[in-house]
Amino acid sequence: MSSRFILVGDLGGTKARLAVYEVSNGWFRRKDTETYRCADYDRFEAIIQKFLADHPISVSRACLGVPGPVSAGLFKMTNLPWTLDATRIAEVTGIPEVRLVNDLLATAAALPHLKAEDLKTLYPGKGTRRPQAPCAVLAPGTGLGQAFVVYGDGRPVPLSSEGSHVDFAPTSERELELWRFLHARYGHVSYERVLSGPGLLNLYEFLRDTGTAPEPPELAQELAQADDRPAVVTKHALNGTSELCVQALEWFVALLGAQAGNLVLTLNATGGVYLAGGIPTKIEPKLTNERLLPAYLNKGRLTDLVEKAPIFLVKNEYAPLLGAAQLAVL
Repeated sequence: MSSRFILVGDLGGTKARLAVYEVSNGWFRRKDTETYRCADYDRFEAIIQKFLADHPISVSRACLGVPGPVSAGLFKMTNLPWTLDATRIAEVTGIPEVRLVNDLLATAAALPHLKAEDLKTLYPGKGTRRPQAPCAVLAPGTGLGQAFVVYGDGRPVPLSSEGSHVDFAPTSERELELWRFLHARYGHVSYERVLSGPGLLNLYEFLRDTGTAPEPPELAQELAQADDRPAVVTKHALNGTSELCVQALEWFVALLGAQAGNLVLTLNATGGVYLAGGIPTKIEPKLTNERLLPAYLNKGRLTDLVEKAPIFLVKNEYAPLLGAAQLAVL
């Protein structure tokens, strides 16, 4: 079979990454890859046109991952004045077939194709891992993404999810106080309110406002002036330069472990939980301390089921693009 070329994309609230994959005889090779600031463009089609102008190659189809649910080929950005329409993108760019998919669906589609060097095992699981057991993806970043992979007729079937918006369930008195704090602020309290960049900041502000540890004036000033306040909290937590930031990030890791265990129970995902998204690789040192695993395994009568499921850190930053290329040929 001759080679063909597929345009793939991973669109976020601030940046868009595009690449071309060459597909031949069942293998995929990533070629040209570019990242663009969304604020520099008035519409997503303009980014694609720029990419194709810089990399003139004939692509047969495109698969573009977007941060949310897609309905009938349409997707509306929440923090950009863009509505993406697969039909219009095809018309404007001249690409014969264009598909919009949830970005976590694309990441899930990549899981069966990741290599050993693309992953770090955070917990190996107990017993023998059953081939083709369901898997889960948990991806905190600007928001919180979740997805699953199940198998049908021996083939992986990725499934998207909006499970990050389910109700946050406190498991301790402190978490109950956190829920009250967030309920007063937002009304509905979902897991995304605690497991995301803004969620990390929520944890920090709760700890600060309840007097858990002092906020030095210089840290308050740095946060007030920062464009990315969660990154400031993360930096001081990893450097150990703020007890308040350290406690916030360690709590974040514990909540991440708890929700990872919830995903195992939700779909019997004994094939493992894969931590992806923008945050986990940045906080990798904290994922190997004593916070993640105890929260993951704290599942009462069903702890023995969760014990079977490993936890992996996805270290390949191009996994959503690889998954989009896989989905493009389905």
